[in-house]
Amino acid sequence: MRISLRNGFYYVYEFEASHNHTLANGLMAQYLRSQRKVTEAQIANAEVAKSVGISNKATIDLMAKEAGGSENLGFIREDLKNCLYSKRTIKAKDGDTGGVLEYMEKKVSEDVNFFYSIQVDEDELITNIFWTDSKMVSDYSFFGDVICFDTTYRKLNDGRPFGLIVGVNNHKKTIVFGAALLYDETAESFGWLFRTFLTAMSGKHPKTILTDEDAAMATAIRKVLPQSHHRLCVWHMNQNACKHLAGVVEEYKKFNADFQHCIYDIEEEDDFINEWNRIVDIYGLGDNTWLQRLFEKREQWALVYGRNTFSAHMSTTQRSESMNNELKRYISIKYDMLTFFEHFE
Repeated sequence: MRISLRNGFYYVYEFEASHNHTLANGLMAQYLRSQRKVTEAQIANAEVAKSVGISNKATIDLMAKEAGGSENLGFIREDLKNCLYSKRTIKAKDGDTGGVLEYMEKKVSEDVNFFYSIQVDEDELITNIFWTDSKMVSDYSFFGDVICFDTTYRKLNDGRPFGLIVGVNNHKKTIVFGAALLYDETAESFGWLFRTFLTAMSGKHPKTILTDEDAAMATAIRKVLPQSHHRLCVWHMNQNACKHLAGVVEEYKKFNADFQHCIYDIEEEDDFINEWNRIVDIYGLGDNTWLQRLFEKREQWALVYGRNTFSAHMSTTQRSESMNNELKRYISIKYDMLTFFEHFE
């Protein structure tokens, strides 16, 4: 149907009565946008479930069970997730924005070199937060050549990514350079974080930054930290190989031993390439697209390419993950933002 507006009135000037496209069947209709809607009651039930620590997945599974199947829910998983994680529904509790500002200002009064930055959205709701204290700033000035950053850990009740920027001191002990609560894991949020981090650290760029394989983070690092060598966690590379190739290679245990020898033990670039090609040929992986993409990024993760780059003997993001594991002793997923800061301290 085509409609035009003439002199303040709408006119239908073309109409095709028969359907000219394939219709969705009954089971597929649930995926049409016009047939999907999350009701206020469903959102309220999901919020109650979230407040007592029930995951979104478990909540949706329960709703589907009560409705007699997911096809009767009236929405798909992503619809409810988008509702719960939108700016309107993940906003901080009343007074949290002012309370966090008051807490940060109190820290500044106690520590003259304490630094924080808060980014808010158009509704004056907190999106991203970064903070660092005088000891962290001082440590970075001495030991900030190599930093490790990981955001695989979530602790607040709205699922915000939490990340620590860590490194090592001259005794090989893990030290923290800064902490961040982010709204999401997009290139924009990571870009804001790295720019803020440089501001806090007087513009000093790290020589090497070690992260997991995240496309958004890689984009932000290229834009904000172009002078830094971006290395990928070699342990994650090995785990991803297991995930992508365990069902493809028949003798995976033997392949994994050869693969680890290739990435960990070889010290010359030519030997690495020869060994890689040998493994690909032996196990018939010449057409494997994931392995091809991994090889194209070899200079970021293969140890043989990192021997001329100072990395303080760090090749994985294990230190960030170890710090995250330590935090589990003090921080609960049910905490609000202010309680989180108090327990983090």
